[in-house]
Amino acid sequence: MIITNCPYRVSFFGGGTDFKNWYSTKGANIISCSINSFCYITIRKLLPFYGNKYRISWSNIEEVNNINLIKHPAIKGALKYMDIKNGLEIHTDGDMPARSGLGSSSAFSAALLLALSEYKGKKLSISELTKETIFFEQSVLKENVGIQDQIQTCNGGFNLLSINQEGDYRLLRLDLSSPLVKSISKNMYLLFTGHTRKSTNIQKENQNISSEIRYKSLDSIAKIAENVTNKIIKKEINFEQFASYIEESWDHKTHLLSESEKKDQILDIYKKAMRAGAASGKLLGAGGGGFFLFLVEDKHKKDFLEKMSQYTIVKQNITNNPCQLIFRKS
Repeated sequence: MIITNCPYRVSFFGGGTDFKNWYSTKGANIISCSINSFCYITIRKLLPFYGNKYRISWSNIEEVNNINLIKHPAIKGALKYMDIKNGLEIHTDGDMPARSGLGSSSAFSAALLLALSEYKGKKLSISELTKETIFFEQSVLKENVGIQDQIQTCNGGFNLLSINQEGDYRLLRLDLSSPLVKSISKNMYLLFTGHTRKSTNIQKENQNISSEIRYKSLDSIAKIAENVTNKIIKKEINFEQFASYIEESWDHKTHLLSESEKKDQILDIYKKAMRAGAASGKLLGAGGGGFFLFLVEDKHKKDFLEKMSQYTIVKQNITNNPCQLIFRKS
């Protein structure tokens, strides 16, 4: 039996600039962290007397003898990509719901690829796993995704990510004991909107927004991310300033949300949270639902939790844990 886990991520700045059509001309700066909630993959050999070659347990249970009959696209794709011939049982679990803006698809893909590599006796470094996960999602699954989620969820930690025009990247990890990171971790809450969505579908929907609006919004988001990155490196930013930049970046991101009833509901949640005492907030991921990040200082936490009690709110902390093997038994 092999068990792997991979942390979910929260992206603070630079979302949307990690797509090739942006960073290939301008580069990109992303600020994100991993949180102490994880996606888990368990695999074990499935012996012939079970009657089926593959047993896949996710929100459904699949028992099939042919890979092509597997309905879960990532699992089917990974088994083919990794050239798995033997019978397997694959069980998936997650501390948070999928399709909710926390990089869950990349966490799932990375944990699955790591588990199957371990099963085949192939050891992957973090950088190798990151590269494999990006290739798998973009080229095997043909998903319309960027590259920040795979990098963050594989590496863990609180990171300043820099992507050059060739797509090569560099990570600067901040110490979890630094005053800024401690304050963010201490005051970070996630609020579930009640809606899940698939990132690649939201990206397609957002193509309906005029190219001029998209460019202006992404350019503003990119400039804020670069500015905050430089201030963090120079130690010229505190928690209050960090929060204010999130609010500014969120204002630009709202222009990238497709007009819909859900958009109105999302903006309403944000307004309620700010009136309830949040210092700042933003919708995580591509849009359309999922989780909000809200930063709430101690003096406002009680009021915030009481006034927003109609929603599911979870306290999260930042973790250095990367995507990793946590159990193996022959």
